[in-house]
Amino acid sequence: MTGGLGFIGSNLVHRLVSEGAIVKVIDALVPSHGGDRRNVDGEHVETLIASIGDPRVAELIAGADIIFNLAGQVSHASSMIDPQQDLRLNALDHADLLEIVRRVNPAVRIVHTSTRQVYGRVARLPVDETTAANPVDVNGVAKLAGEQLHMVYAQAYDTRATSLRLSNVYGPRQRLTSDELGFLPVFIRKALAGETIEIFGDGAQRRDCLHVDDVVAGLLLATADAAVGRVYNVGHRCDFSLAEIAAVIVAAAGSGGGLRLVPWPKEHQRIDIGSFKTDSGLIGRELGWTSAIDLADGIAQTVDFYKEHPWYLSSI
Repeated sequence: MTGGLGFIGSNLVHRLVSEGAIVKVIDALVPSHGGDRRNVDGEHVETLIASIGDPRVAELIAGADIIFNLAGQVSHASSMIDPQQDLRLNALDHADLLEIVRRVNPAVRIVHTSTRQVYGRVARLPVDETTAANPVDVNGVAKLAGEQLHMVYAQAYDTRATSLRLSNVYGPRQRLTSDELGFLPVFIRKALAGETIEIFGDGAQRRDCLHVDDVVAGLLLATADAAVGRVYNVGHRCDFSLAEIAAVIVAAAGSGGGLRLVPWPKEHQRIDIGSFKTDSGLIGRELGWTSAIDLADGIAQTVDFYKEHPWYLSSI
């Protein structure tokens, strides 16, 4: 598994180990990203700290049955500050990994994580896979390139790859201390600290938010042979305004900080995508996946986790 010390990856590690799988993790532990060895505390996994294109990766994946390829950079704002880094982590490193796969384990099953950010601003909601990709930031461009690399290898070399375009994901083991890894961890951190949640604009923008356990379920279903060569949207069936999402988080945390509307910072507004709602019907019809965890229940469980693991509020 690549990115196995990060947010989604570590939750998948815990699930796989609980089901008796032998798990090997590759993670570069890039500073400012979400990777942390403590995310997999208590689990017996072999770990290589390296880029996914490092030659040493070949030994770990040579005998693998499945590669969950979750490595990458997720900050939209950071991608505009250092586009070369984003392209390297989300596209070029994946090209190196795919070449290693082609050389040492061409029959391995690969499930890659992409993002709904590849769609950019859309004219019609909900968004299904027939909607044209039109990224508004470098992260969307790089993620789309990484996704398409997997599909090119699937078509040209019979690499057994699938890519999942994930919506806004939240849950346990997410890095809370960065303001650049999505609005949900920022909202959760501020609510737990009793601080005021600041929402850019009028708070009416809509998002579908997906608990990480639903993502893990989708990743596992995507290992099916029927998913080879496919790209799927993976989002929640319900969407809410940012103000509604913040209110759910404030209530779950018992926070007195409340929320406040603030003007858009220019650096964020220029890459904002507006409202978004995912149509996940294709993966439902073909693989039987649908979101199972409602927002209020998922947020309550997530808040309880961080109250029990306070180091996430001070991690660096």
